[in-house]
Amino acid sequence: MTDLFDTTQINSMTLANRFVRSATWEGMAADDGVVTPRLTDIVTNLAAGGVGLIISGHSYVLPEGQAGPKQMGIYKDDLIDGLTSMTDAVHKAGGKMVAQLAHAGTFAAETLTRTPPHVVSVYDGLSKTPRHELTLSDIENLVSAYVRAAERAKEAGFDGVQIHAAHGYL
Repeated sequence: MTDLFDTTQINSMTLANRFVRSATWEGMAADDGVVTPRLTDIVTNLAAGGVGLIISGHSYVLPEGQAGPKQMGIYKDDLIDGLTSMTDAVHKAGGKMVAQLAHAGTFAAETLTRTPPHVVSVYDGLSKTPRHELTLSDIENLVSAYVRAAERAKEAGFDGVQIHAAHGYL
């Protein structure tokens, strides 16, 4: 039988064990999505405590895709330094880290984004507030944003990416 403490592989990524911290929303980034020392500390402590793989909290790929306050962002190059400091600390503590990329879609926080939430169709069945139906141009922009976010994640030292595209997210 496989032991939880055995090393394992995900493609070319070797994990020290089979303990994975799934993505959450910590609410510990700065208002503009910048990684804070508090956020770095929590993931570093997880790695130091023996978690083999940490999946970051859902990180918004476009400003209008932010789900909540103090959510980590990955939507612009200015965020790379903070992300790099965080991944460096996790690696130094013996862990691996994957960036979860997201656009909150119908659940985007209009109070933060100042734009109507984006949906695949005008009627999403979830809200009576106005929604913005995606155009072909919007979809192309969203795809490009995910590509750029994945490139930023790679540059910042993440060991992989995970795309959050469930329950109304885009």
